[in-house]
Amino acid sequence: MYYSKLKRQKFLIRLEIGESVNDSIGRFCRAQKIKNAWFACIGSIRNPQLYHYGADTKEYTKSTLKGAFEVTSLIGNVALFEGDLLVHSHVNLSDQSMRAFGGHLIEAKVAAMLEIFLDDLGTDIAKSEDAATGLKVFRLRNRLRA
Repeated sequence: MYYSKLKRQKFLIRLEIGESVNDSIGRFCRAQKIKNAWFACIGSIRNPQLYHYGADTKEYTKSTLKGAFEVTSLIGNVALFEGDLLVHSHVNLSDQSMRAFGGHLIEAKVAAMLEIFLDDLGTDIAKSEDAATGLKVFRLRNRLRA
C-alpha cells in the first residue's frame, strides 16, 4: 500500500496486487486514527465476494464471482461499530464481456491495482444496528421534520 496525504484530511491510496480491499482500508484508517471516512475507488479486483440485501426479506444473498473484474465504481464509508472500525463498501464491476455486477463488497483481492480517494470526515459518529431493517446505520442526533 502506498499513499499521499493531500490537502487537509484527504488521502490518495494505491493498493497493489494481492492486497485485500476492505482489510487494507481498515488498516489504513487505524494507522491514521481515522474513525469516520468516505471513499471512492477505481481499479481491478479478483474473486469478489458480494452480498445483496433483500429489503423485503431482510436477508442477505451471497455470491462469489470468479476471475478478475474491472472496478467501475467502488464507494463506501468507515465508522465505529460496537467499538471496532467497520468498512462498508458497495461495488460495481464489469467482466471482459462488459457485463455489470454489483452489490455490497464483502471482500476481494486487488488484481492489478486499486486507487482510492479517502476523505477523513474528522468525526467519530458510530453506527448501530437498526431494529426495523437489521442494517448497521449511523447514529445521527438531528431529525429534520417537514
